[in-house]
Amino acid sequence: MALPSELVPTTCDVFRPFGAGSATYTNVPCRLVADFPRGRSVAATPEWTHYLVLGPTADVRDGCTRTAGSSAIVYADGDEVRIPAGAATPRFVVVWVETVEPGTPREFKRAYLARHAA
Repeated sequence: MALPSELVPTTCDVFRPFGAGSATYTNVPCRLVADFPRGRSVAATPEWTHYLVLGPTADVRDGCTRTAGSSAIVYADGDEVRIPAGAATPRFVVVWVETVEPGTPREFKRAYLARHAA
């Protein structure tokens, strides 16, 4: 199901891997939301600064992994997104991607982002 247009007022370009010379996907419908207060960890270091609301079929990937036998998550650069599409800035790295309300007509993806300093 496509998200209503009022929920995705802009588009982004997705670069894989982060820093790639050309976009893997262009003009992906999305909505950027600033979320700095919720993105701070216990150490007050920001884990994310914004998130994107995307359709359920959007191919946006994070770089998080976990080693077997460990509960620690290792953060690495996921995809790069540029908002609005075609712009050189601002640039974001994808920290984490989750599917919200899977299997329902309201399913969508939320991609947590960290703003990249140029």
